[in-house]
Amino acid sequence: MWADRWAVPLSHDPETILELVDTLSKVDTAGFDDCLILLSRILDEARMNQENEEPGASDFFQALAAGLAQRTESEKLDAEICFGLCQAYLRAGLTPPDQLRTAPDAFEALPGDETPKLPDVAGLAEGLVPDGATPFQTYAGLREVVGAMSAQVTTAFLTQTIGQGDPRMVAVGRYFLLDPVAEMRDAAIAGFGLLAQSANVDAALLSDLILIRNWLPDGNALDTLITAALRREPSGGTVPRPWQLHRVMTSLPDGTGSQSVLGVCSRGSTRAVAAAMIKEGHGIKDAYVIPCSSRGDQKSIVEQIEQAMTMHDVSPSYLAPAFGFALGDGLARGAVTTPGFLDVAPMFGIGDVTPQTGGHAAILATVDPQAELAALSDNHRSRLIGKSRDWFSEHDISSSWFDSEASLMAALEKASTAAGAKKIVARHVEERRDRWAKIFARSALILRHDHKAPPDAWMSFAAVAQALEAGREIKKIPVLNDILGQTLEVVEARKMEDLDDELEWDDEEREPPVIEAERQGELAKLLKGSPLKPDQIDGYLTAVLIAPEFASPNEWLMPLMGGIEVKGHGSIQRILDILMLRYGALNEAALLGEIGGGLRDLPPKQFQAWTEGFAQAVDGIKGAWPKRVLSRDDKQVLNLIRSASSEDLTTTLKPLLPSWLQMTAEKWRSDL
Repeated sequence: MWADRWAVPLSHDPETILELVDTLSKVDTAGFDDCLILLSRILDEARMNQENEEPGASDFFQALAAGLAQRTESEKLDAEICFGLCQAYLRAGLTPPDQLRTAPDAFEALPGDETPKLPDVAGLAEGLVPDGATPFQTYAGLREVVGAMSAQVTTAFLTQTIGQGDPRMVAVGRYFLLDPVAEMRDAAIAGFGLLAQSANVDAALLSDLILIRNWLPDGNALDTLITAALRREPSGGTVPRPWQLHRVMTSLPDGTGSQSVLGVCSRGSTRAVAAAMIKEGHGIKDAYVIPCSSRGDQKSIVEQIEQAMTMHDVSPSYLAPAFGFALGDGLARGAVTTPGFLDVAPMFGIGDVTPQTGGHAAILATVDPQAELAALSDNHRSRLIGKSRDWFSEHDISSSWFDSEASLMAALEKASTAAGAKKIVARHVEERRDRWAKIFARSALILRHDHKAPPDAWMSFAAVAQALEAGREIKKIPVLNDILGQTLEVVEARKMEDLDDELEWDDEEREPPVIEAERQGELAKLLKGSPLKPDQIDGYLTAVLIAPEFASPNEWLMPLMGGIEVKGHGSIQRILDILMLRYGALNEAALLGEIGGGLRDLPPKQFQAWTEGFAQAVDGIKGAWPKRVLSRDDKQVLNLIRSASSEDLTTTLKPLLPSWLQMTAEKWRSDL
């Protein structure tokens, strides 16, 4: 989606957002709608930044709220703009600022403690959503409208919409019990309270209310409602037909503790994909249903998802403990379960799931009920921990395993040396060992239910989680050293991005300086004394150019140049200049269908250096060569390239390499 391109950079720039708001009164309807789409995505990205404790995330919302308040007080925002901005906030899962929320003229004069009486609000609500909408779609559309009204009108509207007892609105009201906005939840509880008082809560609805009670951090008000309904001994109600669950897939948790869980489901001729996101500290963060028009459509959707991320097929028995622990984690932090889980839970066959507590120790007890790890010798457990040194090459998700919290970034700004920065990151990783233990315990639970995973895969993750809990030194856990190193790489990459921003050309018409052509043997002289070789760099750049996923210079320069020291004034800049010259030449060769054409003439040692550089890029640039998109032939060729860096494979590998390079470039580059 076009808005995604701008959402990330603008989610740190409240001043630009306010400038965008200022243009809303000057654009046509189509432009107005596009601006709101962009604003919603920016706010969604900013919300995630805040959840992940990114630097400056809280300041973003404070500056934005202050700017919007200033504009409303000076009457620069009319009712239509305020309404649209409220919708953007609500779509991003945020509560709109009070200054933006407007009320219909009919209620503006009401005292603050007086509840407006609305005639047949259920009928009015029906008119606000498209015909044929599902209860969840009706909920999503309705909340964008009522959430933009004043708090007083929102409460009255929702309470009476539910309390009037229209069956469709009662079904919609269940989702409002789990709405992220507290006043909407309270209004829904009040509405169901009216139903209970009039004996209009049937057995099926009561069952849903009891289930939802388990998904709320503070359910005292709902407890009172349920007790009142139970006294009337309700009966009746409609229970939908059960879903069939054909396949369950999940990703491993990423560095923020987020993972995606998918279920391939059917009910009669109806097919759908159930999707949910579990996030550390937030419980069940998102859940939704992807409707499918046919079996082929369902298969195509699943294949697209598998192309986008590495998924593990797990048995359905994984779901109950995974979501039970997610619920327990979220409720302990005061998080409200996402409303969409009302639809997704029955599709997963866990409609009666309840919160589980106990942290990573309880997860590990579920992973290993027979205490197999405890029965192992200390040496065996140490070997399992040692296997974590391979996780970064075995699991694509590891490219997200780093720390970037605001507190860490603030501390690193004070570091004056590389050694000082490393100490700060090491201390931060040590302080957050419980967080990584939880992530690895959750990973162990996944791999235990993945029958295609190696038998000891879950044991390795569980052993590392136990070692973290037991206080084992960070330096004795290989994957934590990798996380430390990757965190430092991310910090350096961000510094380079900041430097790029500072060095942007003020005059857009000014041409960048011309780079002097590379002289014969110049790069070899500049690299003298370093482990890098010119042919190694060519191999590295080739892998960058034909990679399945694009990598920016900031992403590929650090793995290549990190830790390399060269002597001589201006040497580093000249090396970078030559790198870009060679990058451009190789890119032109790819466009002309000639990439790799000169490999056949390389002497054995130079060819070996080239393959070393290519393998270095494949294994070192996070996310550029994800295993999930590689064919069996691709993997075989890459293994040969890795072997050629230490063995003489010129007679077997060299003849096939040019054609494979060009074929790979054409497969992944849209400009060829």
